[in-house]
Amino acid sequence: MNRANFLAQLRAGLSGLHQSDINDVIADYESHFADGVADGRTEDEVAAALGDPARLARELRAEIGFKRWEQERSAGNFFGVVLALIGLATIDILFLLPILGMMLAVFFGVTLVCVGCVIGGGILLGNLMLGGDGLMMGNQTLQMLTSIGLLSGGIGGGALLLLVLDWVARGLIKYARLHFRLFKSANDSI
Repeated sequence: MNRANFLAQLRAGLSGLHQSDINDVIADYESHFADGVADGRTEDEVAAALGDPARLARELRAEIGFKRWEQERSAGNFFGVVLALIGLATIDILFLLPILGMMLAVFFGVTLVCVGCVIGGGILLGNLMLGGDGLMMGNQTLQMLTSIGLLSGGIGGGALLLLVLDWVARGLIKYARLHFRLFKSANDSI
């Protein structure tokens, strides 16, 4: 997305605010693009680094509402802040919670599969090492390879799951930090 598209979407998301507030925000993001291009980055790279302009507009609307509330504590400004927070929370609940629920179910399922592989591989290997005939009808080589494969797959899958969980946790922390400054400023102003 280039500068013009990004700023047009941001301006559309900010519609309804005071024109001076919109102009200040657009000027600020124009300078982000100018600085990025001056540093040798493309407009597309700068836009990607800034994030989704529609989401950014919702956050900026809330932040502008908080600032307005801090400057003049009136009923209209209070309702503006409440509506901005409800807008952010609604988006979070409608989109984020179902995604997190689905991811939790997938992680739980993969965890069960990994644990099952380790337990199954351990049982097969233990039976073979204790001198049993083998649970696989006498074919000890196949049982050895199967047990090693199950153990390796379970441990490798568990390690991969931990890496993915770390990546998801970092993403959620980054996402939470986007809202932290809004909620902190709202808390400070009350």
